[in-house]
Amino acid sequence: MSNQEDYLAKAAEALEQLGEAKTEAERTRLRRARGVYLKLAAHDGEAAARAAAPAPKRIVPEKPAPAKPGPSFRIS
Repeated sequence: MSNQEDYLAKAAEALEQLGEAKTEAERTRLRRARGVYLKLAAHDGEAAARAAAPAPKRIVPEKPAPAKPGPSFRIS
């Protein structure tokens, strides 16, 4: 199983537990946990797609930067 499948399974498990929750604090905790697991599953899929994509081209300026004055140009 991949991480994405693990996170989706944990989200499903949290949803089942949410139906059995008795207190509001427990329901809040399980809703948040399920949301985090779903977000992690989506992020894992996006990360795999980004890793498979080629690196973007390096941005190169059209003209070189102007020369900066060195220590000999300092006025004391």
